Amino acid sequence: MTGKAAPASINQALAAVTFLYAQAGLRITVKRARVPKPGEPDALTKTEQGRVERAAARRGVRDRAIVATMLYAGARVEECGRLDADDVALTARTGHIRLHGKGDEVRTVPLPPVGREHLAAWLDERGTHDGPLWAGQRGRLTISGITQVVLAVGEDAGIPGLRPHRLRHTYATRLRQGGADPAQVQALLGQASIETAARYFRAGTAEQAAVVDRVFE
Repeated sequence: MTGKAAPASINQALAAVTFLYAQAGLRITVKRARVPKPGEPDALTKTEQGRVERAAARRGVRDRAIVATMLYAGARVEECGRLDADDVALTARTGHIRLHGKGDEVRTVPLPPVGREHLAAWLDERGTHDGPLWAGQRGRLTISGITQVVLAVGEDAGIPGLRPHRLRHTYATRLRQGGADPAQVQALLGQASIETAARYFRAGTAEQAAVVDRVFE
């Protein structure tokens, strides 16, 4: 099988070779592969987000809640698919959602009022019985099924090709715009590395220009 290895994988292999030479008392200098920094996340603009939320609402209470789980809790599509009804805890003034991530990782994410509202509406329609939070005709909604919901919402909103990860990127970007620091974004997204969360702090040129205008107005 042929193919290109990722720069990070190449660097790991080079580090192992360097270590073996060092064990033998030899010192070698090896140039590491350049690991490109991730670019600006493809978050929705606030106007696009509004269109997406209105399109999701037109499709029904369930689809609006699915979109809200990604936009207001930053859930990965697979985390969204694993949700059961008892993973959502709502009261009159507070609420959180328990997300089951990679491996045995579980994190609890607080829900803002709009997220609580949409999930509460879905639970009222669905009922609070145990079992999958999202179900289709054949049982638990799959990752593919959730992705199809988001794609359909995107089409209705005039944003073809909309994928769940873009809603998660939007959540992280809104956190940063609201004053969250990299460690907070990392914790809320359930990311292993703070460097990964740091990508959301690379504002695009339009946002940079807006900041400059606001500061010097």
